[in-house]
Amino acid sequence: MKIQLDFIKFYFEICDVSMDSNQNAADILESLFVIPREVPKTVLRNLLELIYDVKVTGYENIPESGGALIVSNHTDYLDIAVQGAFADRKIVYLGKYELFHPQEEIMAIINHKNSPFHYPPLSLTKPVIEVLVNSLGSVVKKNLINWGSMPIIRNAAKESEMDKRAAMEYYEKLENYMVDLMKEGELLSIYPEGSRSETGELQSFRAMAAKLAIRAGVPVIPSGIVGATNMSKPKAFLTGDAFKTKIRYVIGKPILPSEFPTGPEKKAAKELTEILENRVRELMKQAESVL
Repeated sequence: MKIQLDFIKFYFEICDVSMDSNQNAADILESLFVIPREVPKTVLRNLLELIYDVKVTGYENIPESGGALIVSNHTDYLDIAVQGAFADRKIVYLGKYELFHPQEEIMAIINHKNSPFHYPPLSLTKPVIEVLVNSLGSVVKKNLINWGSMPIIRNAAKESEMDKRAAMEYYEKLENYMVDLMKEGELLSIYPEGSRSETGELQSFRAMAAKLAIRAGVPVIPSGIVGATNMSKPKAFLTGDAFKTKIRYVIGKPILPSEFPTGPEKKAAKELTEILENRVRELMKQAESVL
């Protein structure tokens, strides 16, 4: 019995389950399904190494602790997987809102006016299904946050009910949130190109990453990845191109706050953005040299 109790205590500890009186039974039950970050990280790393030929250099350039910002070029969803799975520290990513709320799309289908769940016998199961789907969505959200992801609304003014003023206020709060995360000691990842490059060529950097680093007063770690372009698409697996393709990720030396350009924030952010873009381009060339 003691062994069983010790195991349960250990399980609650690694899942970070709080048994205080403020938590309701549903929260505690959902917390039991939160998987420690090391589990998916190890599985993902082994899977990447099984499918691809991945090599990462420059681990030592990531500070062991303290707030920092890591930037990279963006060619494929694999960029995030490689960066997160091979880093010793937890990296915080910003993910689109929909990833954290998969139940909303499912419930929209169930509640559609033409849904068979409006009629017996399926209508009798609807309350149970709704509880299960919402619980599943909550578990997905908690796991993603536990693994280092944070939800955001992308293109808020276009893809939500916000007006332009509300969208601007949202993005201002989002920037403040990211700055606070780094000030609190988190390692945040941003892809300054803003979107994936379909060709693998480096696109122009946006200034937001530099602006956030300047505001937070934290080091910026440039990095570059090559070989991953389109390698997560079904076509790459159907043709066999994905298997053992060479992916190289090089992490460069941090640019310290003391090395940041000085002057007005907008001007300094623009200059730092140019420095980051050039550093990332150099690191991509370095990565290509070991393909």
